[in-house]
Amino acid sequence: MEAQQETRGPSATKRRRHSRLMSNSSVMTAASAVVVSAGDKHKISNTEAIVHMVKATIGGGFLAMPEAFSNAGLLVGSVGTVIMGLSVLNMMSSIVRMSQALRSGKYAMNVLAEQNNKVSDGGAVNQRVDNRHGKLQPKHQYSNKLILPPMDYPETVAAVFQYGACGRFSWWAPFFKHFSKITLAVTYYGVNIIYVCILAGTFKQLIDHYTAAGMDNSWVGSLHGLSIRWYPIVTSLLIFPVGMVRLIKYLVPFSMAANACLLVGAGAVFYFIAWDDGMTPLGPEERAKLVIWPATHWSLFAGSTLCSMEGVGMLLHIENAMKKPLELAGPPTYTLHRSMVLIILLNGLLGFFGYIRYGSRCAGSISLNLPSGNKLSEAVKVMIAIGILLTYGLQLTVTVDLAWQKLRSILVKDHGVDGLTEEEEDSSPRLTAYYYGLRFVMIFGTILIATAVPDIGPLISLVGSVGLSILGLILPVLMETVWYWSPDHGYDDEEKQGRSETLDDGSATSAVRRRRFIRSSVRHVKNVCLFAMAVFALVGGAFYNVRDIANAFSGDGHGSPDPTVVTM
Repeated sequence: MEAQQETRGPSATKRRRHSRLMSNSSVMTAASAVVVSAGDKHKISNTEAIVHMVKATIGGGFLAMPEAFSNAGLLVGSVGTVIMGLSVLNMMSSIVRMSQALRSGKYAMNVLAEQNNKVSDGGAVNQRVDNRHGKLQPKHQYSNKLILPPMDYPETVAAVFQYGACGRFSWWAPFFKHFSKITLAVTYYGVNIIYVCILAGTFKQLIDHYTAAGMDNSWVGSLHGLSIRWYPIVTSLLIFPVGMVRLIKYLVPFSMAANACLLVGAGAVFYFIAWDDGMTPLGPEERAKLVIWPATHWSLFAGSTLCSMEGVGMLLHIENAMKKPLELAGPPTYTLHRSMVLIILLNGLLGFFGYIRYGSRCAGSISLNLPSGNKLSEAVKVMIAIGILLTYGLQLTVTVDLAWQKLRSILVKDHGVDGLTEEEEDSSPRLTAYYYGLRFVMIFGTILIATAVPDIGPLISLVGSVGLSILGLILPVLMETVWYWSPDHGYDDEEKQGRSETLDDGSATSAVRRRRFIRSSVRHVKNVCLFAMAVFALVGGAFYNVRDIANAFSGDGHGSPDPTVVTM
């Protein structure tokens, strides 16, 4: 936690250098980054939080929903979207409640007491808390006032294992903190690779269309039909300048422009689905075949759907930027629940009607299904591509920041620059060179992988089925299981809201114990079901997606989709 780091003395503060690049962020999309950057000065309302959470879902995963439905069919896809959405909502709301409980009440008092025992400068922590919140009294253990500073996702994971179940699983806390960091970095590095693939596919469609006729004898005509594996290299001319931008304050304008492009582009995609898009709609017989697909493909659907709806990376950052953070997952507004209703509807509608429109022709990004030769559709493709491009730098900064923390600790240890202040480190040529070198290598890595594996659909499903199954379902299930390990654990919200029914000695009444036992049993059964669903998505999605990627890698390299198939 931040509070723990701040109590380790001035030298610890100096060592935090570039780890502040994302303000202790784990993973954010462009939309959520704008929230965080503005949140220090201007807290956002509940309505603004809903808008930002919905905007954050408009990206590569959202545009892949019709292709996701092609792996499940209309019936299973529709029902599955609702089930996956409710599962994501349940786990995200649980994460928020656990994070807020750890920052308030008896858990916050326990954390501060532990810190006081570790601090050697005479109660610096108590002094800071006294100044900000007033002196802590025993009554604060039943208060829901947020005392401790905000935590990011890995810190929340570690704290749950550290303090949940009376510390029974505390020895797992360091492991799961590092595991969640690594999973975050790898998962969202995969998102950057998906962005490169979408850009490459869009470039190929546009260039193939405009070089199709009358240019066979020129060098321009030779570009027609060029393998899609060349296009990540072509797009690198745009990706490198955007990806090398270092500070968030310079990325915020990019984020705002990206939001506008993606939102307008997504609206235009709905227009093409609902009205004439220049393609022949599917006939009744073709539509009848779309109702259901074999269960062997359902794990691919689950992975793509998770990628489109899972927002665990930006969740706590939006909560930290809210004027009323307790209302994100609690009464009276239940902001997160309202957001997820809209997200489920948008994803379900795009997947359902997009699949009805294009059927088996659905591309990894539905923008690639829009017809060539239509000025509006080409403008939409370019707009979505620009939005993806402008999002790339911010998304990459998340992964680079996590990698830089580790690299910098090695540099500090090996070269002894521990005494530098933040300002001196900012101007240190050696550290700056290492940082930009790391950023360059990671950008080059996304281009290299996209060149080898240009298939958008399998990549999106792989990121969702493996990375987001772990981050959005498996880890939260484990966290909630630890938090409510026994019927008497984790129910501090009852005391905070004045609903506790206890005896004079502080123990729960028999009625309360019975009610808690039933709730705990239902919760554990629910978690077993969610864990099984996540493992199904992870194992099945990993197997089929890796197989498809391997087949594409050993094939002719045209990638998915082949523009000659989706343009008419």
